[in-house]
Amino acid sequence: MTPAEFEIEVGEVSDLEARVVVRFASVHEQLRGCLRGPYCERAHTLPADYPLIAVASAAGVYEAIVTDPCAWSPELPHLYRVEVEAVRGGEIVAAYQGEIGLRRTSPTKNWDHIK
Repeated sequence: MTPAEFEIEVGEVSDLEARVVVRFASVHEQLRGCLRGPYCERAHTLPADYPLIAVASAAGVYEAIVTDPCAWSPELPHLYRVEVEAVRGGEIVAAYQGEIGLRRTSPTKNWDHIK
C-alpha cells in the first residue's frame, strides 16, 4: 500500500478551531498519528500535537481538532505537519508525512462593537 492511499482534507476553519480529516483507502486498517504545529519562519508560536481520533459515525475516517489555529497567509505562512500510519494487526502497512496550511473558511469576527 502506498501513501497515495491517504486522503487529507481540511474541514471547517474558524478563529476557535480547525478540523483536519484523514481517510485511508481501506477501512480495515486503523490509523494513528497526529497533526503537529504550527510552524512558521516569520513567527514564534509554540507547536502542539493534535491526535487523530476515529470519527464514530464514519468507518475509516479520523480527524484532528486544532484549537485556536494559526491560519496560513502569505504574510505568515503557518504550516502544520501531518504524520499518519495505517496499521493492520500491529504492523504498519502505509505511512504519510506532509505539511498543510489552514485557511479560514468562516468570516473573521469583528469585535469592534465591544467596548
